[in-house]
Amino acid sequence: MLFNDLKLQINGIDDHESDTLVNAIIGLLERFNTLDLRRLDSIIVTENFERDIESLTTTKNAHFKNKYINKKKTLAKVLTLPNKNDFKMVLVMNATFAQNLLNHIDNTMPYVDAVHVFHHELGHIHDNNNKIDKFKEQIQHSKYEGKNSILYPIAEVCWSEYIANYISSSSAEESMLPELVATSFELDIREREHNIRTEVMAFKTNKTRTDLLHSMRDDIEALLKTASYVLGYLHGMNKSLEELSYDTDYVLETSYFKDIWEVLNYEFNSMLDVYPNGWVNLNIYKNLAFAIEAFFNQMGIVLLENEKKELYFKVM
Repeated sequence: MLFNDLKLQINGIDDHESDTLVNAIIGLLERFNTLDLRRLDSIIVTENFERDIESLTTTKNAHFKNKYINKKKTLAKVLTLPNKNDFKMVLVMNATFAQNLLNHIDNTMPYVDAVHVFHHELGHIHDNNNKIDKFKEQIQHSKYEGKNSILYPIAEVCWSEYIANYISSSSAEESMLPELVATSFELDIREREHNIRTEVMAFKTNKTRTDLLHSMRDDIEALLKTASYVLGYLHGMNKSLEELSYDTDYVLETSYFKDIWEVLNYEFNSMLDVYPNGWVNLNIYKNLAFAIEAFFNQMGIVLLENEKKELYFKVM
C-alpha cells in the first residue's frame, strides 16, 4: 500500500504533537505492512469521537463497524463504507487514546497497549478486505431475515473480534490487554447469566415486555464477543486459558458457558483452517450461527420465524 495516498486527519491535538503522531502512525503502518490494507482510505484522530463517527456513517451505509472497547469505552473503530461499486475503510481513533502512541521512547505500558489496539484495528481491515473480496455481492445486496437476522450478525461479530486478535496477537505479547480481557470474560460469565435469568423471570411475570429479545441479544452478544476476543489471543499466542488466567479458566470450567466455549473453540479453528481461500459465501457462518442459536435455547429463549420469515420468540 502507498501510504502517501492515505488521508490523515488529526483533531484536538496541538500542531507539534500532530506531526509527531502522523509519523508514529506511518511507522506503525510500515511495521505491520504484511496486512492487507488496500481499502484503507483515511485515519481520523479526534476528540469528538462519537460525533465524528455519526457524521461519517448511518445504519444504512456502514457494513462493518468493528471497534475496540476497553472498560466499556470505545478506543478505536473501523468503518466500512460504500465507495462507488466497492467499499472504503476509515479508522477513527479517540484522541486521548491515540496520544499514547507518542510515548515510544520509554516503551511504557500505555504505549505497548496502544500499539496492540492499533494492530488489532488493522487486523479488522485485513479481514474485511478478505471478506469483501470473497462475497462482495452478498455483502452489498443480501439481507438477513427471520432467525438469521439475530444469529448471523452475532456470528460475524464473533469471528471479526476473534480474527483481529489472532492477527494482532504478536503485538499483545508484552501488553496487559490479554489478561485484562480474560478478567472481563470471567466477570461476564458471572454477570451476564444473572442479567439474562432476571430478564427471563421478569418476562414470565409480565409478557408485555417486548424488549426482552433485544436485551437478551445484547447480553448474549457481549458475552460471546468477549469469549471470541480471548480465543483469538489464545490461538494467536498458542496459549491455554489456564496459562493466561488461572482464575478465569477455573470459573469457565465450572460454568454454564463451558459447552459453548468448546464449540466456539472448534468452529473458529475450522473457519481459520480454510481462511480466506476456502470462504465462498456467507454460509461460512452457518455452523457458528447454529451454535449461537443453541446457546439462546440454553439461556431460556427460543427463536422462531413464520412462513414470511418474520421473527418471534418464546420463553422456555
